Amino acid sequence: MKKIILTLILAGCLALPVLSLAQEDWDVPVGSPRIVPEQSQLTTLSVMDTLEIIADWIFYILLFVAAIFIVIAGVNFVTAQGDPEKVKKARDMVMYAVIGIIVALLARGIVALINVAIGG
Repeated sequence: MKKIILTLILAGCLALPVLSLAQEDWDVPVGSPRIVPEQSQLTTLSVMDTLEIIADWIFYILLFVAAIFIVIAGVNFVTAQGDPEKVKKARDMVMYAVIGIIVALLARGIVALINVAIGG
């Protein structure tokens, strides 16, 4: 079971960059010509931009892990067969997943609050 969970977490971490890169092309209609700039310009990121990017990654990873735990808790509920110990374990997993989602939302909110406070 631990190997399955670890595999799902690693697969999700590897899939996130691919999905974020693919998202850039979603608004381009199929068959339309792409405009490629003649010179690529490198831009530097500010500290707040870097913090926002890191907070976004943490947010999505925490949501992914919380979703996995909710699915595992659901499987535990179904397979508990009335065993109070397994039901309690499944409820605790759901509670910890919800706490993880709240922490993820707070992490994103704190970065937004700091960004507003410094006027960015």
